[in-house]
Amino acid sequence: MELSLPTHRRLLHSSPSSSASLLKSTRTSGSESTLSFSANQKALVLPSTLLCGISSKPTRISPTPMESRGIIVQAFENGSSATSSEMGRTGEVKRVTKETNVFVKVNLDGTGVAENSTGIPFLDHMLDQLASHGLFDVHVKAAGDYHIDDHHTNEDVALALGTALLQALGDRKGINRFGDFSAPLDEALIHVALDLSGRPHLGFDLQIPTERVGTYDTQLVEHFFQSLVNTSGMTLHIRQLAGRNSHHIIEATFKAFARALRQATEPDLRRHGSVPSSKGVLSRS
Repeated sequence: MELSLPTHRRLLHSSPSSSASLLKSTRTSGSESTLSFSANQKALVLPSTLLCGISSKPTRISPTPMESRGIIVQAFENGSSATSSEMGRTGEVKRVTKETNVFVKVNLDGTGVAENSTGIPFLDHMLDQLASHGLFDVHVKAAGDYHIDDHHTNEDVALALGTALLQALGDRKGINRFGDFSAPLDEALIHVALDLSGRPHLGFDLQIPTERVGTYDTQLVEHFFQSLVNTSGMTLHIRQLAGRNSHHIIEATFKAFARALRQATEPDLRRHGSVPSSKGVLSRS
């Protein structure tokens, strides 16, 4: 929301130095008011007197050291640890086991930036689809026991991604919650419906005709989504309506999932920040 202020009192978020100069010169009822910058210098906390002139007392925020950096760190039972920023819906997860070393960072309010290097080229390609069509920023780095096969790396990337989504969603206030999208890719047509309910469930009905796409084992597609569902706490249904080419079927699946997830995570303005549940709470069960 933009504040309507006299020209000489406007605050330019793009110029902290000019705002700092205003801080020195702004006085209310003979006492200096306080302007507080957020950790990333983009948001300002304004004195109530500067906003409406009703009160003579400035509004101040005294954050803790952790709050001043906007950082929350949380540990999860699945072996992952996550870090998120209060300034945006982001999740950052590092998962280390004897089989894999995985790092995932997701921004739900991103622009579609994709930086993915899992050691599994086809999986990187699918994660790029998630970023591009969901308009999420997705950063995944992974190393695993590829000398055995891709199973453990595929699984742990999905577990970490689900944990990052869980962290980024927070209390899920004000979101649409539900997503539904059908994506065509040439002869293939895939329908995805999901609910960010906090209850993990996967319904999976794909008929992938070949055992591999490149070097990627097509059995790992279902396992990827099952692992993601388990840690994110979403209900996800995937149905194939048409398709003969394995690559097209799988890629259309990730595109449909990206668009459905984007729909579910975007704000529902009519809710005014309320939880989209008659129970008043949505949490990972």
